[in-house]
Amino acid sequence: MQAKDGHVAKFMPRFDGPFKILKAYPDLSTYTLHLPDYSKIHQTFRSSLLCTYVENDPELFSLRTLKRLGPIVTADGEIEYFIDKIINQQTRGRRKQYLVHWLGYSLESDLWLP
Repeated sequence: MQAKDGHVAKFMPRFDGPFKILKAYPDLSTYTLHLPDYSKIHQTFRSSLLCTYVENDPELFSLRTLKRLGPIVTADGEIEYFIDKIINQQTRGRRKQYLVHWLGYSLESDLWLP
């Protein structure tokens, strides 16, 4: 995918997170992070690839605030959430599982569901 300005998305800087730091190695300038279970990348990063997490100020940047939609309670008492998109699929044994991204929630809330 190429943007209008000619940049390719896979080469653009990407900051996900925030992630909890599990271990710090100051002599190597690396950090081991607690990544989501579905992440397929190594958990240790050079410090130059990381940045400090800054909490959003909703008064200054109201459009950056994720609107979390509450669950819907059906007549049966079941709790349901809105699905934004299916991100990935995998086969476990004879069954398929889908990585579901919930509408209004961050990537840390994504779940593998049958």
